[in-house]
Amino acid sequence: MSAPEAPQKVSIGISRRYGLFRRVVVAVAGLLLGLRVHGEEHVPRTGPLIIASNHRRYLDPVYVCMAVPRRIQWMGKKELFVFPFAGLFYLIGSFPVDRQGGGRAALRAALRYLDLGAALGIFPEGTRRRETRTDREAPKSGAIMLASRSGAPVLPVYVGPVPNLLQRLRGERLEIHLGEPRVIREGGRRSYAAAAESLISDIYDLPKAPSGGAV
Repeated sequence: MSAPEAPQKVSIGISRRYGLFRRVVVAVAGLLLGLRVHGEEHVPRTGPLIIASNHRRYLDPVYVCMAVPRRIQWMGKKELFVFPFAGLFYLIGSFPVDRQGGGRAALRAALRYLDLGAALGIFPEGTRRRETRTDREAPKSGAIMLASRSGAPVLPVYVGPVPNLLQRLRGERLEIHLGEPRVIREGGRRSYAAAAESLISDIYDLPKAPSGGAV
């Protein structure tokens, strides 16, 4: 079974239900995790956008949704869409992708979302990475290919370590950094791979850059 096509009607804006969910989660994260977002001013409020983030935890899509003031659509492997997680994935805008069935249907669905002006969330590393970028496989080029074909800018996002209780008592926070959108014009397999490596480097370098206003 291949990934479904994007539906004819897509919730591009922030619905009342999603807005309420996001406000509650942001408030809880602010209280428990000391959530602090840097660079929110970089996020285009309308139009197609590809949001590319590092990936360490199962809850990373939720953390990115907390940081980015857009309704995000996520591609997720279909094996994750099981009880009790399926409801949460659909709420935050996920749609299932069959990795075994080839990537063309997923690519068509993603391009359809972008054509409608949606914000599409992608993890270029492909799967969760527990280590830093110095110990990982080459990133996937899907985000670069989609950006090149759609013309949508790519917003790099870095989600920092999630502090435990002891770390919070010491004043540590969950820091999420949003970079400036970049336009991808590369074409061809080799240039896609090089651009994907550059994008991952940009993502992991975000905490080192001068921070914008934190919220």
